[in-house]
Amino acid sequence: MLPPLKPLDESKCSEGAVQAYCFMYAWNYLPELRYCLFAVPNGGRRQKIEGAQLKGMGVVAGITDCILLWEGKAYGLEFKTLKGKARETQLKCHAAWKKQGIDTYIIREFDPFQELIHGITGIEILYRKP
Repeated sequence: MLPPLKPLDESKCSEGAVQAYCFMYAWNYLPELRYCLFAVPNGGRRQKIEGAQLKGMGVVAGITDCILLWEGKAYGLEFKTLKGKARETQLKCHAAWKKQGIDTYIIREFDPFQELIHGITGIEILYRKP
């Protein structure tokens, strides 16, 4: 049996902290999602040369933070703080994916993430946040 996750106060967290909490929940408690839920490391600060190299390799601004692949369908997950707003490039990505039938979601807290993931997968919720 896995130890319970530590409590998370989303009102005091960065979007990265919320994303990490949600990912660790999925990795530890939903092994069926391993390698089907993953992060897209396209953020952060980079040197100009490295940024240009990554852009040339296909890194695109606005792509969602995580992607979930389940039963032949893709889902985009964008993590934000409680007050965070999607950037214009992110909204363009969401619109382009919607045209392709790919749903995108903005995640601000663990509970809605958990409900979404279990709703998509049909996996029973066996753990609730303390």
